[in-house]
Amino acid sequence: MVAGHICEKSGYLYAILQLKDRDGKRRQQWIATHLKTKGNKRRAEQMLQELRREYTAKEAMAERSKAVFFDAYLTEWLENRRGQLSPCTFGSYQNYLNSSICPYFREKNTLLADLKPADIQAYYNFLYKKGLSGNTALHHHMVIRQALDEAVMRELILVNPANRVERPKKEQYVATCYSVEECNQLLQCIQGKKLELVISLTLFYGLRRSEVLGLKWGAINFSQGTLSINHSVNLAPVDGHYEVFKRDKVKRKSSFRTLPLVDPLASKLKQEAQRRFGENLSSTDAYICVDEKGELFKPNYLSQGFNKLLKRHNLRKIRFHDLRHSCANLLIASRVPLIEVQQWLGHSSITTTADLYSHLSYETKFASAETLKKT
Repeated sequence: MVAGHICEKSGYLYAILQLKDRDGKRRQQWIATHLKTKGNKRRAEQMLQELRREYTAKEAMAERSKAVFFDAYLTEWLENRRGQLSPCTFGSYQNYLNSSICPYFREKNTLLADLKPADIQAYYNFLYKKGLSGNTALHHHMVIRQALDEAVMRELILVNPANRVERPKKEQYVATCYSVEECNQLLQCIQGKKLELVISLTLFYGLRRSEVLGLKWGAINFSQGTLSINHSVNLAPVDGHYEVFKRDKVKRKSSFRTLPLVDPLASKLKQEAQRRFGENLSSTDAYICVDEKGELFKPNYLSQGFNKLLKRHNLRKIRFHDLRHSCANLLIASRVPLIEVQQWLGHSSITTTADLYSHLSYETKFASAETLKKT
């Protein structure tokens, strides 16, 4: 245990501990008890014993972590969490570590025990200088903070330095979307094309790419006129290559939703089902969005094929995911209440919907202003 004794100075009692510095040399540490000399020696001795135990634990912790490099710890931490994270989350974290976080701290030879808030802030500044956004820095911050929380729990460090760094600010995202006229033009251009059904489903229902690819025939109830989103197909980088993951799970609980079949799509789906299965749709576990060979579209192929289609027809370039935003635009333009837009898109809260699409509601605001003029 750390050695120490009580000393009197100017009428007050002090605890003096023999501690090790970073070089392993012993030094004295004076700690005020704020107790006057008279009548407090027993209480001071109790405080000394508590301080000796506390600093002994600190020295043991420093000893355990002084040879652990921060980048090596991060790699070990993530590997230990492989079975606890979804494949997509694990792949994203691994990409953050391998492409940026670990190389940066490896080059600095940063020890876990020596990591300071200033070191973490310097890393965020490094990201900003590279032209990366605050949102990217925020993602990296979340990974670093989680890893260091576990280091505290494992008693490798005493406090989490990431908690003493200003959290990178999330930048407001302004969704890009098609107007009603552009959506109609797109629907005309895709008629008879390979991606007609998948683009139509994404646009009418505002589906995420993983959700539209995850649609199975069992999710369609023609008699009741409903479509259920309850399965997903994701692409994630894992161990240096991309893998496709199929799961009976979507982004979050609110993403599980059942929506009414839109008439034009109901007809398209019935035609496709009859073409593939005849009069008896028995293969309810089969995927809807497949190519000519009956194989599920790859996520990247979907995005790349959509870009080529827009270019071929001289349509304004948007991302495949922006079809989801375009769906929101169509709903808002039709004066659908925001709470119903939230439920249609499967957002976790109406706040998310409002943050994303408040800029699309100008027409509604304009109508409100005209109403006020008449009062």
